[in-house]
Amino acid sequence: MGVQTKFENARAALRKPPAEHPCAIPPIPGGQGLWLIRQGEAAPLGYVRQRPVTGGFAFDVYAHCRDEGGRRPWLHTASSLNSAVAWTLQHDADVRALIARSTAEPDPWPPAAPPETAARHPRCAS
Repeated sequence: MGVQTKFENARAALRKPPAEHPCAIPPIPGGQGLWLIRQGEAAPLGYVRQRPVTGGFAFDVYAHCRDEGGRRPWLHTASSLNSAVAWTLQHDADVRALIARSTAEPDPWPPAAPPETAARHPRCAS
C-alpha cells in the first residue's frame, strides 16, 4: 500500500489495454485519442476525442458535420470510449437529423498522412 509515486502511476497507465470498440475507428490502427464512429457501411455519425481529466480521461462526442462557425458540434461527454460510442448509437436518429441540418464534414478520414520527409531531405534519402 502506501503512496504511489508518479512513476508507479505512469506504469499502471501504460499497462492498461488501449480503448477499443467495434464501431470506433482510429485514424491509425491501434491509435488512441481520436476515433470515427461508424456503424457498418452507413455514413459516419461522429467522432470521439479522448482528453485527460483529474483521475483519468473524458471522452467527448462530436457530430460528423460542421456548425455555422465551422466547428464540429459537441454532443456528449462520457467516462469511457464504450459509453461514448453507445450513447451515440442510441441517439442515432437525433445525430443524423443534426448532420442533415448542418454543413457536411470537409475533412477526409483517416486524415492525410504527412508527406515523406526522407524524399525532401537529401541526408535522409538512401
